[in-house]
Amino acid sequence: MVQPRLIGLLAAHFASSDLSRVERLRRLLHSVEEQTWRVPLLVSWSAEDASGGAGGAGYGVAEKAQAVLEEFQQRGVLHAMPRLRGRRSQFQHYGRLRESLKRHITDQPWVFFSDDDDLWHPKRAEEYATAIQARPKQEPVVHSRIHLTPGLGPRLPLTATAAQVTQMEADGLLRVAISAEEEKPGLFGTATGEYFDAAAEFQVFDDFFERHNDQVIANQFADIRFRTHLLRGTNRVYRFLPRSASGDDPHGHLPWMYFYDRPTMPYSTPPGQEDLEYVSDELPDPKRIAGMRQTLDCVLFQLTPTKGPLEITEQDFAQSLVGTLNEVSSASVAMALDRCRKHGVRVVKAPG
Repeated sequence: MVQPRLIGLLAAHFASSDLSRVERLRRLLHSVEEQTWRVPLLVSWSAEDASGGAGGAGYGVAEKAQAVLEEFQQRGVLHAMPRLRGRRSQFQHYGRLRESLKRHITDQPWVFFSDDDDLWHPKRAEEYATAIQARPKQEPVVHSRIHLTPGLGPRLPLTATAAQVTQMEADGLLRVAISAEEEKPGLFGTATGEYFDAAAEFQVFDDFFERHNDQVIANQFADIRFRTHLLRGTNRVYRFLPRSASGDDPHGHLPWMYFYDRPTMPYSTPPGQEDLEYVSDELPDPKRIAGMRQTLDCVLFQLTPTKGPLEITEQDFAQSLVGTLNEVSSASVAMALDRCRKHGVRVVKAPG
């Protein structure tokens, strides 16, 4: 059987004061270097300039990130594109990597994904290769049903290794996220799992950028949109659990594939001007409004097509959209209707 060609893709951005992120990058790259199935890792990265000029802290962050990338490039772990100055979104970086691949590849490799501050299990690439060879219907996406997170615990130490993560998982200190075998159907059905759990034929990756404009690619929720693109569709995804650990693993657990170093916590950014528009007697707290508004925007951004309006029924609106909020009142319903309007989504009566 022909062995699949796998390429890892890494998008990285370094804020001007975030020295710890450089150490997390080093931690990640050590885990990539430990892969039992060595694959190329292509990196697109950006770093902010320091507000105080070339001698400020931001210059130090960019310099340190550059040094770490060069160190691991010399060791054959990665190939890094030149630094981009200023902030770029995650999928702007992936779009840059896509264009580079299109210029250089002559076949159809498989690609898989990584943040710069997470860790890989040593068998991550090997398990993807095995799943690609085992898929029964030549599905263009393979999807691992398992990854780890800190759960309610803290983030990993900056010097943590993949072996230490395995030990922590064996000791019950981490959250094991195992996704279902099948996605929930319907318009509001969830695409089970995360995009970083998947490996996809390059054509599937390329098609995402063909179907979406620059505004979508720059959006903070582009990863959720991409997850839906990858994981929805009949005969599109082969979902698998990694093989049991080999005899040289004292724990005998399934390879955890990917450690997503984010503790479980509500996702919300500080309230902005648009959140203040919804302040009322029923919703007096701008922070509360910001969390609800971002929840609605996240769901609607996932659904809204790039061309043409989307219509949802009043029942779906009430149960599947407003129902995602922690509280339901006339004010929250009015906010949900307004967010639908701003996303170009029409709420209509069910046919018949």
